[in-house]
Amino acid sequence: METKIAGSGPVIGGDDRISLLPDEIICRVLSLLETKYAVGTAVLSQRWKDLWTRVSSLDLDSGLVYKPLAEPRKLEPASDALKRRELEFRRFANKVLAQHQNLNSLTRFRFHFLRKVHSQTGFEGEFVFGPPMEEIDVMISGHKWMRCIPESFYTLRNLKFVTLSGVMLGSINKPAFLPSVKNLQLCSVKMGDVESLGRLLCGCPVLETLLLNCCYFSDKNDGDRFEVSLPWLKNLKIIDYEAIWADQMFPIVIEAPNLEDLYVEAFAELQFKGTSPLSCLHSAHVNVGVESYSYLIRLLTQISNAKKMHLFGKTLSPLSAVDDVLLPVFPNLTHLIIRTIRFEDSIWVLHSLLSSASKLQLLVLDTANPSGEDRMAWEDLETARTPECLLSSLEEIEIKELTIYPDVKNMIAYLLRAGAVLKKVSMHVNGNYLKRMGRKDLMPLLELSKRSSACKVELIFPDDKDIVSDSDDESNTDNSNDDGSNDIDDENNTSDDDRDDDFL
Repeated sequence: METKIAGSGPVIGGDDRISLLPDEIICRVLSLLETKYAVGTAVLSQRWKDLWTRVSSLDLDSGLVYKPLAEPRKLEPASDALKRRELEFRRFANKVLAQHQNLNSLTRFRFHFLRKVHSQTGFEGEFVFGPPMEEIDVMISGHKWMRCIPESFYTLRNLKFVTLSGVMLGSINKPAFLPSVKNLQLCSVKMGDVESLGRLLCGCPVLETLLLNCCYFSDKNDGDRFEVSLPWLKNLKIIDYEAIWADQMFPIVIEAPNLEDLYVEAFAELQFKGTSPLSCLHSAHVNVGVESYSYLIRLLTQISNAKKMHLFGKTLSPLSAVDDVLLPVFPNLTHLIIRTIRFEDSIWVLHSLLSSASKLQLLVLDTANPSGEDRMAWEDLETARTPECLLSSLEEIEIKELTIYPDVKNMIAYLLRAGAVLKKVSMHVNGNYLKRMGRKDLMPLLELSKRSSACKVELIFPDDKDIVSDSDDESNTDNSNDDGSNDIDDENNTSDDDRDDDFL
């Protein structure tokens, strides 16, 4: 007897509700699942046997085969288990690609093959991409690039999102035409030559996000120069951009008038077309290895409109060799991070940066061990004009990897004496230094004179996350410049509302 609940369909003794749906809706639901689970529904009934072969999305991920087995085989070496699992995935993926009824109708294709043992891919031929395709995500890890991208890829009009990793694109001899692509990510992709990359990017007229991570080229000429115009590009990320031969670098010239976020960590010479600053730039993370003063000044000028900036000591090193550093003005800069700065030869660079950023609110310094040479004229720095941001806007300073050397201590003392509106100075102690030297030489930092009576100074120790502040020491009141009270309002104890955790 069939049991029913008022207002509902059959529950016991009747068909399940999902089976009452049209095939089109069921296929749409199956398209949302990882393909492994969609194929698993074939055992439910005769009707479900072939439904998965009509899904519009395939999601093949070998990561599933690396999850612990419920009943691992006894006495099986780990390497043999990995080989067996990879073989199982290759067989499964090849079966799916062979049995799907119409690969040309796919709108989404995701294929992640993470090879953990030295083996061939086990896949022959190229994937099939048809005109409806909107999203392609192919990632191959292992020992060889996989040639699997068909020629039809370069003319997919509906394609919007592309992620390629560990694949061989070869030479692109014809202009690409991908009029809908907005997001393109190329990671460890091997191409025939620099011109092939140019043809691919020029074929993406509405591109908004571009990631180039370790792109390699089979053919490389000394005179190569990569130049491309991307008028709608908003996000650009370049990491370790180089040819197979590290000594054959070439300039990268990009025209991106609407760029908002820049992230570059490379030894290549990145340039932006024109000399004017990028008017829409919001954040810039720059770590380049080109040791040229004129190049660096040009690059800093082009990114000078950024509100948040992350610079590296190696990038700034050409400035240390110049007596009169003439930096551009950073009119919008509120957050500045400088990593691996060597204070014994860069304090004037830091002073110049602060002098050029009158609206700076947060300064983060990641220190490096000094060389031991004392070349700093602290007397000259004390008599120099105090940067405007130290007098009117800089509220928080964070120092990471703190070690107590004379130059570092002098730098901290200077910032505390000059910071008129400082609310918080946090110093994260270097773990290795702490093990060697202990806390003895660190505690005097809490007693340094402060210009701002509202400033709270903290020492943060790595092992136990212990935080010691100057407010814990009653003797610190003698160093305060207030009217006899060293209490700090709750408002002053709060962190800066504008701090961006992702940026840090």
